[in-house]
Amino acid sequence: MKTICFNILNCAATQLPSLHQLSDAGAGSDLMHFTPTRDSEIIANGQANTVLPLKKLQSKEADKYDGLLSNGGISPAVLSRGLLKLLASNGYNIEFHSYNFNVSQPHTMQEDWLVQSHHGGRNIDSTELIETTLIPSLVDQAQRGCISILSECGVGGTTFSTLWLRLLTGMDLSPAGSTIDPKKLAIKQQLLNELECQYRVDGENFDETRLLANPRFHDPIQLAVSQLIKQWPTQLPMPTFAGGMMFVAPLLAARKTNSLAIPVLIHTTRWVLNGDGKQVLSHLGDKDVITTHTTNFSRSDMSCLQCYEQGLVVEGCGLGGLLVLAETLGINEPAIIRALELAVNEYQRPFLENESVA
Repeated sequence: MKTICFNILNCAATQLPSLHQLSDAGAGSDLMHFTPTRDSEIIANGQANTVLPLKKLQSKEADKYDGLLSNGGISPAVLSRGLLKLLASNGYNIEFHSYNFNVSQPHTMQEDWLVQSHHGGRNIDSTELIETTLIPSLVDQAQRGCISILSECGVGGTTFSTLWLRLLTGMDLSPAGSTIDPKKLAIKQQLLNELECQYRVDGENFDETRLLANPRFHDPIQLAVSQLIKQWPTQLPMPTFAGGMMFVAPLLAARKTNSLAIPVLIHTTRWVLNGDGKQVLSHLGDKDVITTHTTNFSRSDMSCLQCYEQGLVVEGCGLGGLLVLAETLGINEPAIIRALELAVNEYQRPFLENESVA
C-alpha cells in the first residue's frame, strides 16, 4: 500500500511589526504565532487544542465565533484534513510530519488512520532543525518510495517572499498573501517598500547570503528550502512543493545561483496564478513543472468554500498540493467537494452546538 507523507513547515514572522495588520491568517494582535500550531492540530485531529489566551480576545468575538475566518472563509487546514482523510479512505497510508520553527509544537492525539510526528518548537535553532531532522526525514521518505509533499504555514511569510521576488525579477510586485483587505494591503505595501530600501542600502543586486544573514529579510521557510536544495542527494526525487509564492521565491533564488540542479514539482491552487503569480512562475526553469487543481469550489453550496473562488483565501497548509494529488490519483471532483464539505461540517459542529446551547 502506497504511503503519502504530508510535511509542513510552521513559522510566524513575529519579527515584523504589527503582524496582525498584514494578514488574515490569525486571531489578532499578539496571537498570530498561534496559527501554525493550531492549524497543524486541526489537520491532525480536526480541532485546535492549543487554547488562545482569552484575556486577549474580545468577549463578544469569542462568544460569536463559528469557526470561520474573519473574511467568511474556512481555514485551509480544515480542508487539508478533509483531503488527507479522503486519500486514506482510498487506501493510502497517511503520515503527517510538522517542523515547527519558533512556534509551539502541536498538541495532538493519535488517530487510527494517521501516523504523525512533530518536531522543533519555541526558541529552537532553525539550522539545527533543518539539518538534523527536516532533511533526513525527507530523504528517508524518498528512499522509502513515498509520495512526499512539502507544505507550509508561514504567517506573514508572503511579505518576505514578495521582497525576494521583487529583487529577483525586477518586477514591482503587489503584496501577495492571505488578505485582500485594502488597509492591510496598504500597510504591507509600505512595509515592503521600507524593507526593499533598507536592503538596497548595502547593494542593489539579489544576494541570497545577505538576505538569509538578516532576520529582517527572511523567515525560516526561505532558509529551509535553501538548505534543502543545497544538501539534497541528486539521485533521489525531491519532495513535491505544495504552496505558492512562499516556495517559489527560494526556488527561483536557487535557479539564479545555480544551486538547483534537478527539476522541481510545484503543486498549488489556481488562485495563486491570479494577479502577478503567473508572471512570477514564468521565471522558473523550463523543466520545472507547475500544476494547479481543476476542482471548482463554486460547485459547493457552502459560502465558506466559495470564498476561495472569490479570491478571499488563496492558499495555505498544502491545500493546493493535496487537491492536485487527489485529482492525479483519480479522485473525481464530486468526491473531493463532498470530502471538503464533510470536513467543514465536522469542524464547525462544536462551535454551532455551543452557540445553540448559549
